[in-house]
Amino acid sequence: MGTPTARWNGFLVLPENRVAVRALRSVCRSVLTRRRPGANPVVLHGPPGTGKSRLSASLVQQLANTSDGVSAQVVSAGDVARAADEGLDDDAFVSCDLLALEDVQHLSARAAEDATELLDRRTARRRATVVTASAGPAQLAHLPQRLTSRLSSGLVVRLEPLGAPSRLAILTEAARQRQVRLTPDALEWLASQTTGGGVRTTLGLLQNLAQVAAAFPGPLTRADAQQALADSGQPTSAPPDISGIVERTAAAFGVTVKELLGASRLRGVMRPRQIAMYLARELTGLSLPRLGAAFGRDHTTVLHACRKVEAEVAADLSLAKQVNDLRTALG
Repeated sequence: MGTPTARWNGFLVLPENRVAVRALRSVCRSVLTRRRPGANPVVLHGPPGTGKSRLSASLVQQLANTSDGVSAQVVSAGDVARAADEGLDDDAFVSCDLLALEDVQHLSARAAEDATELLDRRTARRRATVVTASAGPAQLAHLPQRLTSRLSSGLVVRLEPLGAPSRLAILTEAARQRQVRLTPDALEWLASQTTGGGVRTTLGLLQNLAQVAAAFPGPLTRADAQQALADSGQPTSAPPDISGIVERTAAAFGVTVKELLGASRLRGVMRPRQIAMYLARELTGLSLPRLGAAFGRDHTTVLHACRKVEAEVAADLSLAKQVNDLRTALG
């Protein structure tokens, strides 16, 4: 099967996201022409790693590249929940031409009510809104019915977990950008090293290969890639239980898997990330380099996280209970 070449503002258009791309292109046209959106809000939902936030970011970037007079705001529900005032009543959120509200499943009860009012005010002003969530409105039973009914009244689009051909397409593009030459069998093998339908683990392995690729006279074969990763202590298959540790820890601390595995330096994200690393080392017995690859970091970051959590658990009884409860739940 050939590698898909269709792109939208740098975003690869794949079978799993094609309908969502079409929906956001329509949003883009309505914003640029100052017309009422055909559907409002547009709700993108699906498991972590399917590209929801990357797609909404592409929409914002497309608007910025096309028109200087368009205003767009991006706000994460996780950030709103962690903010002291949990504010969604900022006038900028009401008046901007496009609002992207991400990860609404993490809204608190108060913020959910504010989000409902915000959607109503934006709809009345014919302002386009894009919402992302881990599940469709009908599955967000913990949110107020007033909010989920507003979400359901718009266009709801599910992004599916990435299949093997799409993972291969993303990996091929990433290898090209990083100037890592791989044979077709190496690319296919590397694309199979994934967890949960996303490509974070695979891209982490590719980054490790980029450090040694220049030493090879030709493209890396599958055997070359496996040997290079083995020599550096990296895994040649994703540990099946690390994803569970990450998901459970993220849920316990009210952050998303995407935030936990991402680059945020906020304390509310860094602490659960470090705890997930600490528990992963304790419960899986994997080496520091292998854990680093699974989290997209180097082994020294994991070692620092483990030592920091050990010290904090010894000094903070409340944190010690949280970590122990997680350890027990993970079995």
